[in-house]
Amino acid sequence: MSDEVKKDDKKVPRASSGRAFDLIKSILTVILASIAAAWISHHFKVQEESAAAYAESSKAATNTYYETIDTLGKRHYYALQAIYGFDGHEDEMGHWQRYDNMRSYWNEHRYSIFALTKRYFGAAAEQQLKDLLQKFNYVDDKLIAARNALRDKKPLPENFFKPGGLKDYLLNLDNEIRSFSESLQKQLKDGQVDIYSPQPPLTKP
Repeated sequence: MSDEVKKDDKKVPRASSGRAFDLIKSILTVILASIAAAWISHHFKVQEESAAAYAESSKAATNTYYETIDTLGKRHYYALQAIYGFDGHEDEMGHWQRYDNMRSYWNEHRYSIFALTKRYFGAAAEQQLKDLLQKFNYVDDKLIAARNALRDKKPLPENFFKPGGLKDYLLNLDNEIRSFSESLQKQLKDGQVDIYSPQPPLTKP
């Protein structure tokens, strides 16, 4: 009889240990499941935030492209209109004023445009843009001289349509602007733009 009691006493600790192990296993399972769920949730949240940031920055890079090319294109267009106006004596001051307005717009925004061009398209693209703007300085000088001659009721200082004149210069400049535009388009198409760096301030340094 005492032997049976001893045998039963030995069984009790085993049962208690088994239940404790099962309880611990259940708790660990719940903890691991919670950790896994939290990690998965965080992973997808990071992916969503990354995708949203990519889309927003990609849109900003595209807007920078359009702003830059639109400004260059309009300045070039109004320069051509101005030389035709001066040559044909048709609304000379109106054409000049439209060109000068575009020139003023560029001067007001040039720091932002340079900064954004460098930020999204790189230093080489920024330098190309600066080189193009340097070439517009020549156009400025010619058109300002024509404006001053008109104001002072003097003949135009030169024939813009002579071979190698301002018209030919502007046609060549048009090709350079088109080439610059195509290079930026290719960068956008190929995803070769920096869309992760912080955007620079849009104010004059």
